[in-house]
Amino acid sequence: MDEKQAITIFTSKLARRLLKAGFTIIDIKPDKSDEDGKRTIFIFKYEDGIVEKMKELK
Repeated sequence: MDEKQAITIFTSKLARRLLKAGFTIIDIKPDKSDEDGKRTIFIFKYEDGIVEKMKELK
């Protein structure tokens, strides 16, 4: 069985809300698909309740 270890977030608004909710951020990287180089992606540790919290916050 393949267990997820990380989840990628593409908006700073959702990333900030997840951080405030106590979830762990692993890394911050530039979005390589952004030609202007302005966007960032946020990598969070896959923890219990993170998917449910994401649905709640949308």
